[in-house]
This record gives sequence, C-alpha cells and structure tokens, in this order.
Amino acid sequence: MKKQKGYIALASMLVIAAVVALIGTTVTLTSINGLQTSFSLYRADSSLDLVEGCAEDALFYLNEINALPATIILPVGSCSIDLESQSGNDWTFIVNGNFSGYTKKVRIQTNRSTTISVTSWQEM
Repeated sequence: MKKQKGYIALASMLVIAAVVALIGTTVTLTSINGLQTSFSLYRADSSLDLVEGCAEDALFYLNEINALPATIILPVGSCSIDLESQSGNDWTFIVNGNFSGYTKKVRIQTNRSTTISVTSWQEM
C-alpha cells in the first residue's frame, strides 16, 4: 500500500484560495460602494448648483421687474420659486430645484430698496 502525501498542501491551497477570494470580493464591493457614494455626491452638488443658479436669476428678476417668476428654466433643469412673504421691501422666498432625483432648496431673505440686498441665504 502506497502512502499518499500532499493532503496538507492541498488543504492549505484551498484555504489560501478561499481567503484570497474573500479579500478580492471585499475590495470589489468596497470600491463599488465608494463609486456609488461619489456619484451621489456629484449629483447632489449638481442639484445645489442648479438651485443657486435659479436663485441668482430670481434675484435678477426681483431687481429688474420687482416680481418673482413661478418657475425658472435653465439649460440643466428648472426650479420653482415659492414666495413665503413680502412686506414692503422685505421679500422671503424659497427656490426648489431637482436634478436627477436630488432635490435641494434655498430660502432667501432680501431687502429691495434701490438695489437688492440679500440678508439671508440658507440651504434647507
């Protein structure tokens, strides 16, 4: 009867292969999660850029025609403008924007006498 050798080497190789596969899977899943997080942050930043652009246009309208439009359309998207209050020269309004499923809001308080003066600009 022949002695069969190599069982320890074979078992060791299977354990090492399993550990390497586990490490590879972990690294892959961590990388995918990082990419998804990065892409989400990019889209959230883009939605904030959209809202800030709309807010600047709203301030322009307020300065030029003393009124706010209900909607502002930009090349990358559109925003809605909700007037919260207007008392004399004091205006408070909210700019809502949605970019690829990410919604951002900015509340702006202004004073409009001869020019526009922003007293508060708050991301919500």
